[in-house]
Amino acid sequence: MTTIGNVGKLDVMTMVAQLVAADRAQPEARIAGKEREVNAQISAIGTLRSAFSALGTAIKGLSSGENLSARKATVPADANFSASAGSGAATGRYQIEVIALASAHKLGSAAHAADAAIGTGTLTITTGDTTLEVVIDESNNTLAGIRDAVNAAAGGKGVSATIVTGDDGAHLVFNALGTGSAGALRIAASGGDGGLSAFAFDPDVPGGLAELAAASDARVKVDGIERSSPSNTVADLIDKVSITLTKAEPGTVRELRVEGDTGAQRSAVKAFVSAYNAALGALGQVSSYNAANKTAAALNGDAMVRNTTRDLRNILGDGVMDLKALGIAIAKDGTLSLDEAAFDKGLADDPGAAARLFGADGMAGRLDAVVQRLVDPDEGLLAGRTANLNARTKALAAQRSQLDFRMSQAEARYRAQFTALDVLLTSLQTSSDYLSQQIAALNNNKTT
Repeated sequence: MTTIGNVGKLDVMTMVAQLVAADRAQPEARIAGKEREVNAQISAIGTLRSAFSALGTAIKGLSSGENLSARKATVPADANFSASAGSGAATGRYQIEVIALASAHKLGSAAHAADAAIGTGTLTITTGDTTLEVVIDESNNTLAGIRDAVNAAAGGKGVSATIVTGDDGAHLVFNALGTGSAGALRIAASGGDGGLSAFAFDPDVPGGLAELAAASDARVKVDGIERSSPSNTVADLIDKVSITLTKAEPGTVRELRVEGDTGAQRSAVKAFVSAYNAALGALGQVSSYNAANKTAAALNGDAMVRNTTRDLRNILGDGVMDLKALGIAIAKDGTLSLDEAAFDKGLADDPGAAARLFGADGMAGRLDAVVQRLVDPDEGLLAGRTANLNARTKALAAQRSQLDFRMSQAEARYRAQFTALDVLLTSLQTSSDYLSQQIAALNNNKTT
């Protein structure tokens, strides 16, 4: 008996899966290849953005006034003052004589028993532009009570009070918190039982508190020009130079030197050299070609990369002699190197060299224009590329969704077709079996 195949036992699911996989293979490979290409370019754009953003930061640090005009102040080891110089301070040498230091006013009372009641009334304390009214009554008329009342009213400004206990008893001491004659203390007592008059002070009226330290201004000479100051720190004596007086030595002159701070400038140049080399390396990385395995980087042959590399090399090439004068050399591959000793010597020979080369109107300005052309968040080339790649990513995702939909339809169609075929084969097999039986019966009749 002849049969038609393995009826009713078709592996429909396997057959459908194999057909769908065959249909999917080519379009999916094409989409996957495009996705790899786009993802590689997105990664390359990210590499460039990171490197050139860092280069932009280094260029700004290089061309900032804080670095180009950085200054340092140098004083002798035994100087009776310290100094600091701000950016842009005029370089030079200054002869400093500290005649007197500023001091704060200090007043002290006579000795009292610690728990003695002093008196009641109001203390009016004046120092500089500050006036305090301190009310003393029977609840706080001891030295400790008056001290606490004064400190609470002052709130840490203008004056403070404290108790100093000696062999003869406790003394209430008033301290002006600011130095200089303008901060001198005046204390008046009024009202009450009159006991607070022991704490009054007026330099023109005897009695009351004793002056423990006079309020005085600092006095200093710079190149023979005298200046007084309420503070021992004078910030406007020399433009952009702050001087702090530490010891009075009338008649003793010491030298203050204000010079360019090559250390700050050198650090900025080192940061620039490192960032520039990293940016140049990033350009090479994303556009390289491996001849051994014949593979190209994501942006190989890209016009943006090629033009940026050319612009960077041209800008540095235009300033090669100025760079060399500051110890910056350009290698054959375009990378930079810094000879720090040569840089310091170059600045010593020409203090304005760095400002001319790295100022906004010099090489740094031109380099920054190239950087901003790439990394500007709104109109930069990298922002445009990123937007384009994001659009391509969405388009590829849509294509993959469409492919999935088509394949689901194909799967349903193949399943219906093979299921129908399986049913048909079963029907044919049944008919075949019936005919075979009939033929066999006829043959049996003939033989009998």
